[in-house]
Amino acid sequence: MKMTTISICGHEYPLRFSLRVVKACEERYGSLDQMFNVMQMRKTDGGIDVVDEFLWLLQSMMDSGARYARYCGEQVEDPPDKEILLDVLDITTLQGKLFAAISGDNARTVEAEPGKNGESAETAQSS
Repeated sequence: MKMTTISICGHEYPLRFSLRVVKACEERYGSLDQMFNVMQMRKTDGGIDVVDEFLWLLQSMMDSGARYARYCGEQVEDPPDKEILLDVLDITTLQGKLFAAISGDNARTVEAEPGKNGESAETAQSS
């Protein structure tokens, strides 16, 4: 699962895009695609306030991150409530952190097997 942290007023909170969060998003929006559509708008046609949606997703991911960290034996603070988050977060940081937690580290590692006769790929190319 994808995981990162968010710093809020000097406190670090884990964010985890767990299966629980995926399931909650699908229940709330109908699909993950629809969730992304909502998150990219300022207001939806139905009048949904995107800030409230960002905060809902943030709280869901912070709860999941705290649950996971505790399961792994870490001590973490309880996430702040919505009223505190409204006073201390800016939308740009919030959006960036949420998408970073959802997409995770997209770097991929590729391992190559030795070439014929035990040559590495680099050695085989330079021959």
